[in-house]
Amino acid sequence: MEHRQPDRPQRTRRQVLAMLAAGAGLLGAGRGQAQERVATLGIVPYLPAQRLVTLYAPLQPVLQAALGTRVELASARDYRAHVQRLRDGAYDVVVDSLFIARLAQRELGHVPVARTQVPLEPLLVVAADSAVADVAQLRGRAIAVTDRLAALTVLGTRGLRERGLAVDVDYTLVVSGSHANSLHRVLVGDAAAAIVSATTLAQVDPSLASRVRVLVPLPKGLSAVVYHAAPGWRSRAAALSQALVTFAATPPGQAFVRALGHGGLLPAREEDLRDLDPFVLEYYRLS
Repeated sequence: MEHRQPDRPQRTRRQVLAMLAAGAGLLGAGRGQAQERVATLGIVPYLPAQRLVTLYAPLQPVLQAALGTRVELASARDYRAHVQRLRDGAYDVVVDSLFIARLAQRELGHVPVARTQVPLEPLLVVAADSAVADVAQLRGRAIAVTDRLAALTVLGTRGLRERGLAVDVDYTLVVSGSHANSLHRVLVGDAAAAIVSATTLAQVDPSLASRVRVLVPLPKGLSAVVYHAAPGWRSRAAALSQALVTFAATPPGQAFVRALGHGGLLPAREEDLRDLDPFVLEYYRLS
């Protein structure tokens, strides 16, 4: 006669279900931890990464409060890598070059949220003791730039074309990687001149800035940098814009924009960047 154990299968089933439930709870907790969102503030690499992190660190708590999540700062090795990261969706909020911001708006659906009060002011500089006294004297020479795709390069090469010098025809570009490096290239003789921004001279070491002089100012751009948000943050764009503009008016924010030479922050409307399309074409020519 078969010996029956009526309770054992039932207990085993309950135990299995309990273990599965516990396991599901643990997995759910693990997923929750893994899915904790960390937003990335991408900064266009116009200065060395360490310097950028120092300058933009005051924005971290502002963005965290506006986005409701932890924020990390990041920068790419160069402009081309920066654009690729944008296209790969690596950045949530971006401090960007003027024309790359428009490219991100057109191609990727990014939303402009703020821009600097100070315009982008390209300057053509030479060594303080240089014999170069006129743009025409740069024919056949090298000009240092941070990157071929930098907004300053786009504005600068256009301005030089208007003065009769065509890039890659009448002069060559030497890519330095940062404004400080561009100035060093001029000082050691690797380039006869450099295209930098007016704010650059406020951001680099004063002893370095004092060793160059402005040959000519070049055509200005709308803003020194534009802040924009990835399309996934569109619902927070207005709050983000308000947070940035409000911060810039506070004493810590004023110190922040003063250190960058940006004057202040203004809201950026989507239509603000549409007039930049001719320069985006120039950007494509240089890329």
